[in-house]
Amino acid sequence: MEQGNTQTAALAIQQTRQDTVLEHLGMWLVGGGLYCLLEVAWRGWTHWTMFLAGGTLFLLIGLERGKQQDGRSLLGRAVLAGMTITGGEFLTGCIVNLWLHMNVWDYSDQPYNLLGQISLPASLGWCAVGMLAVLLYDLLDWYLFGEERPCYHFL
Repeated sequence: MEQGNTQTAALAIQQTRQDTVLEHLGMWLVGGGLYCLLEVAWRGWTHWTMFLAGGTLFLLIGLERGKQQDGRSLLGRAVLAGMTITGGEFLTGCIVNLWLHMNVWDYSDQPYNLLGQISLPASLGWCAVGMLAVLLYDLLDWYLFGEERPCYHFL
């Protein structure tokens, strides 16, 4: 009897892992697609590397909160998401633009830029996008995957 319980538990763990992988893949695809749509709406074109970056950043933003509501304000989560996006943009820019010379973007003409890959004005914009990403990730996580219903306080 004990062996049957062990096998049942092992199958449940395996199913949970598969569900988690599918959930993360789905969120990655949503994030990548929306990031590209945002770029097309903002500057009229995008690049395939932005799909990879956008999906990864959307997933990271969702994972930053963990599975429990952690008590941080929506504004705090938006700032953290903006910093995550800025860091991801910098890392992606260093690889794609500086190392591989793909010239996908250049912030050199903006004030307070770092190597032309990120800038203060863009980072502030990413905080606004980050708030939308937090809200969307939480909504999808609740609606599609049965996670805890989102509840926010702004400050």
